[in-house]
Amino acid sequence: MIRAWFYLAYANFLIKTHKLEKLKPFLNRRQARCKEAWSFDEAKQACVEIEKAKRFFLSRTACLEQSLALFLIATSRNKLVNWVIGVRLAPFKSHAWVEINGTPVEEAEKIKAYKKIIVV
Repeated sequence: MIRAWFYLAYANFLIKTHKLEKLKPFLNRRQARCKEAWSFDEAKQACVEIEKAKRFFLSRTACLEQSLALFLIATSRNKLVNWVIGVRLAPFKSHAWVEINGTPVEEAEKIKAYKKIIVV
């Protein structure tokens, strides 16, 4: 859980101090060194750890921060994943998630309503 808390804090820091267009090249470099896809079991375990860690976090931790933390954990282990930000209309809403080989990790069917606008 300490590792998850660290990456949640790191994700929060990156989001608060960098614009997405500046953050994307950094994330692309991290992702470029990853060759092997992450297993869904490993990803789900990391999600559980992030859920536990966010209880001890003092600032906002929603889908953007949590999905970026999951991406950072995966890439720290040289595991290939994609970080995705999507939007939907009527009513407008945005959401962020992680995918392994195009399949969302720990996401409900509602994700199909979102159009991907950023994929790292």
